[in-house]
Amino acid sequence: MTLSIGRTLGNALQRSLSLSGLVVFLLTAVSQLLLVGATNTLLADLVRRWLPAASLSTTGFTLPVSTTVAALLSVVLILFGTFVFIVGTRLFTRDQRSLSTVPRGVFTHRIGRAFLSGLAVSVIITPFITAGLLLIVPGLFLAVSFQFAIFAVGVEDAGPITACRRSWRLARGNRWRLLGLVAVFTALAIVASSVAALLSVVSPVAGQIASVVALSGTVVVLYAMLADAFLQLSGETPDGRSTSGTATTTADPL
Repeated sequence: MTLSIGRTLGNALQRSLSLSGLVVFLLTAVSQLLLVGATNTLLADLVRRWLPAASLSTTGFTLPVSTTVAALLSVVLILFGTFVFIVGTRLFTRDQRSLSTVPRGVFTHRIGRAFLSGLAVSVIITPFITAGLLLIVPGLFLAVSFQFAIFAVGVEDAGPITACRRSWRLARGNRWRLLGLVAVFTALAIVASSVAALLSVVSPVAGQIASVVALSGTVVVLYAMLADAFLQLSGETPDGRSTSGTATTTADPL
């Protein structure tokens, strides 16, 4: 099936502005603010130990916790990001009329298995994508090929290997269009970061907070775009009905 960029962007905006979008935004923003604060706490401790004469005014906001707690919190929050992504896949792949509700099942349905599978997917694909990015094109190719793996985990209860294969098949024939979605997200992230960076001139703390909030908003849009693309390429509507009867095929290798 050929991916419709226009439909994806339009539907992504609607999903992002829903209650489901707000939930994903809050989960992302709060967790990222805490992660930045914990990281700053660790950085401030290193500066005090190794550069006692240096100023801490540029490290941003810190948390009122010990460095040990900050380190543990950082690890937990990084792992929590996988949980948020899985919840986002489940919320955004529902029918548009359902986006004003947040059922408990999106947080609990086989969540332990999904979480472990999501982590396994990251362990499997991250080294390949990172190595590929050294040559740019291979990294981008792999990134768009595997970007639906977490959706397969969260929505279809797939295991890590099955999820990677599923994502590869879905991306086949539409990799250029998917790369276009990545380009849209990148542009949004650059604009959001640039606007937020202006506040850093006034206050590093305000700049960091604004940057995290702005980037969290763009992440919500990215999840929503990928959700609609996943539904289109799966040949299903958000309520699970197949649309394969009207699907078109393409010989485009990417």
